[in-house]
Formats: sequence, C-alpha cells, structure tokens
Amino acid sequence: MHPLEQNLTVEALFLFLLTATAFFISILVAFLTWFQRRDKMSKYFVMVLISTAIWSIMHGLQIVVSDLDLKLIFSKLTYLGMTLLPPSWFIFASMYTRRSFKIVERRPHLLYIIPLITLFLRLTDDFHHLVWSSSSTIRIYGVTMPLSRYGPWFWVFAVYSYFLVFAGSGLLLREAIGYSSLYKKKSTLIIAAALFPLIFSFVYLFRICPFDLTPVSFSLSSFFAFIGIYRLRLMEIIPIARDKVIENMADAVMVFDEELRLIDLNRSAEKFLSKRREEAIGKSAIDLPLDVDVLEILRNEGKRTYGKNGRFYDVAVQPVKDKRGKTAGKILIARDITDIKRYQEQLEELNKYLEEKVRERTKEVWKLVKQKDDFIKQLGHDLKTPLTPIISLLPLVKEKVKDEEVKRLLDIISRNITYIKDLVTDTLSLAQLSTPSYKLKLENLNLRSVVDECLGENEHLIKVKDMRPLNEIDESISVKADKLRLKEVFANLISNSVKYTPRGGGLDSVQRGLEKKL
Repeated sequence: MHPLEQNLTVEALFLFLLTATAFFISILVAFLTWFQRRDKMSKYFVMVLISTAIWSIMHGLQIVVSDLDLKLIFSKLTYLGMTLLPPSWFIFASMYTRRSFKIVERRPHLLYIIPLITLFLRLTDDFHHLVWSSSSTIRIYGVTMPLSRYGPWFWVFAVYSYFLVFAGSGLLLREAIGYSSLYKKKSTLIIAAALFPLIFSFVYLFRICPFDLTPVSFSLSSFFAFIGIYRLRLMEIIPIARDKVIENMADAVMVFDEELRLIDLNRSAEKFLSKRREEAIGKSAIDLPLDVDVLEILRNEGKRTYGKNGRFYDVAVQPVKDKRGKTAGKILIARDITDIKRYQEQLEELNKYLEEKVRERTKEVWKLVKQKDDFIKQLGHDLKTPLTPIISLLPLVKEKVKDEEVKRLLDIISRNITYIKDLVTDTLSLAQLSTPSYKLKLENLNLRSVVDECLGENEHLIKVKDMRPLNEIDESISVKADKLRLKEVFANLISNSVKYTPRGGGLDSVQRGLEKKL
C-alpha cells in the first residue's frame, strides 16, 4: 500500500461527480435499450454504453481513492472500457447505416482482436511495458493522479481505435446528409456522442490537460444518446433512407410514432398542414391543424375522402410494424384529388348532357319511325282499296267474255293484280315486323292442317306445273306459332318448289326428327 496525501478540492469533486453521473446514465440507458429492443444492432449499442460506464467509473475512482496502488489498478481496468468501445461503436454505426462490410456481417468478433490484445498487455504491463513504458504522478486540484509515458503498442492501439471511431462517425455523418430534419437530429446526436470523447481524448493524449477528461465527455455522450433514444425514438423507429422522390412527391406524407407524435413529413405535407417542418416536428397529432375527420382516420387507420378549404384529398393511414410485428408508428398519405374530382364532375355533367341529347334524338327517331309506319299503312290501305273490287269483278268479266284471246289477257291482268295485292300485303307485314310494339299472335296449331291450307291456296300454281302434292306430316304434331307468319313461310317454300321443279314432278311434305309438340 502506498497512501498518498491528497485534498479533494471542489474542482476534483466536481470531476468525480461528472464521471459518476456518466456511469449511472450509461447503465440506465443500456438497461432501457436492452429492455426495449434486443436486436443485433442494439446489442452493440449496449456494449458502447457499458464501455462508457466502465471507463467513467474507473477514472472517477482514480480521483477519490488515496492509495497509489489502487489508482494504478483502476487505471489498468479503465482499459476494459477503452478497448471495447471503438469496435463496438464501428459495428453499431455500420448496422445503423446499413453499410455492407463483410467483416461486420460475417465475423464482427475479429474487430476485437487488437483491443483484447491491448487489454491483456495493459494488465500485464509490469512485465514488458509495451503499453506504458513508464509512469509517474502529477498533482492537480489537490489530487495525485498517475501520469504515463506511452509504449510502442499503445500507439498501435491508439491508431486502430481512433480509426474505428472516426470511421463509424463518418458513416453516420454521411447518412445524416441525406436524412430529413428528424433523422438529421438523430444522427447528429450520435455523432456528437462520438466526437466529444474524441476531442477530449486528444486533449489528454497530447497532455493539453493532465486530467483524462474523456469520461467527462462521455457524460455528455450518454446524455445525447438518452435523448436520441427516448426523446426522438432512435432505436424504436430505425431511419429508412429516403431519396428525393419521397421529398418531392405530390402526395403529402406524414410519419407518426405510436404515440401519434409527428416525426417526419415531406414538402407536400408542409403545405397540407400550412406549417413549416421545424414547427410541426415533434408535435402531437391533436396539436396539429388536422380536422376531426383526419384524426379519426389516423386513430382507426383505413382510407377516406376528405375535403378541406375547397380541395379534396384521399387520406390513407397504414401502420408501421417492426420485425416482431409490433406497431412502431403510422404513415399518413394524403393525395390531392381536387382536379380528378373536378374532372369527374365535368364528366358527369357531360354524360347527363349526352344522355339528354340521346333521349331527344331517340324521340325524334321514333317519331320518324312512326311516321314511316303510318305512311306505309296508309299507302297499303290506299292501294288495297281499289284492288279489292278489281279482283272481285275480273272473274265475272271473264265468264261473260267469249273471245279466248280476251280471256287470256284477262288472266294476265288477274295475275298481275294479285301480284300487286301480295306485294302490298308483304310490305305491310314487313312494316309491322320492324315495329318494336309488334307481337306475334302465338297459338297451338296442327302442322298438317296448316300445310293442307297452304297447298289448297296454291293449288292453281301446282296444277299449272302438273305436280302431285303429297302431305305425309303426322296428324299428331302440333306447333305453337303465329298462323299468318307460318303460312307465309310454307307459301314461300311451295312457291319456290313449284318454280324450280320440272313439270310433272312431286311435291312432298314430310317431318324429320320432330317431336310431337314444338
């Protein structure tokens, strides 16, 4: 034991309290981080905090103890935190920024080789002096502190550790440049937590100050980390790199945490809220200029059309879930559909206009159709009226005429008059068929009887060709049809058969593949 005479001054006590505060804050933040998230990245962040706590408390104990041997032991144990911090920091930064380094992804433990060698050499430094080549003491603020002269291995470790810390801080800085305001704040906090120890380490390393103020700087680092985790939710909603497409989207995009506090928004969302980003970030949804309808959508999620200040928006809210399926926040997207809605209204007006025009034109068309039908009916009536007495009188005239040549001419007149009558009848029938209101007069008919009637009505044509008609249709077959239309069909069949059958031929009516009733 080598007791030392020392008198704790206010300055020395203040330094001890700072290191003790850094210790307790680091342990608390590490515990809360581990309790909330246990993913791989968080494990390394916890290691950073534990390293900070060890470094802080060991340096603080060097201030308050009065025995030189204990001071040297605590000085050696300080390296437990000093050696674990740089690789843990670099791995955490790599995972946080999603930078692909093979050594981090596959064998991160290799980064701890030099730090562990340094720790072993420091603990056994009395035998080789590779880390501390010699040591002495210095009295400051009434406290005697060990003062070292660095050995060759210390500089190897110093270069390696500063490289890792600078590399990790550089990754975060590079990531922060492309982030929105909230993410920049998060990364800035972590960068500050890294730069403060670096600055104070240089101060001690080059003997600008005889006290190792690095643990004091880690008090600030722990404080910034605490704010980053529990004020801005650094570990709960991991930043997702956003490119200019999101920032310049026409749709308003807002991100809320699970407590419905706004944590990010793009330029369109600033216009939607009529607030600048700096004024809106961090505020609760109920403190933002959002109507009751939007707040309801935000709470219950889903999609709805919403009107505001003469404009219309399609507002949709979706949850953001972490890897464990736990809701970490919500995304609100508001799409301005004012122009679309205006076009829809114009299209509806145009459709109504076109429908009205179609109705008017249709009405005109049906009026013309009716006029056409009325004309044809009147024409048919006017034509049939004089034909009827002519057809009735020609047979009487023929009976009184003795001259055969005159009879032959009367027969020609009779045939043509009959043709004209048939033509008028067909025209009227065609006009009726083209009328939408026309309905067939369906009735049950005996097919054989209908065919017999048609053969009788066309008997004179059959006799002229000296043909032998034969009706072999079964008397039990019946059909449901319009008798007039059905007779027209058979009349056409008989007429064509007589026309294209040689003289003396046969005219047979048979049924094939017919059921008893059609």
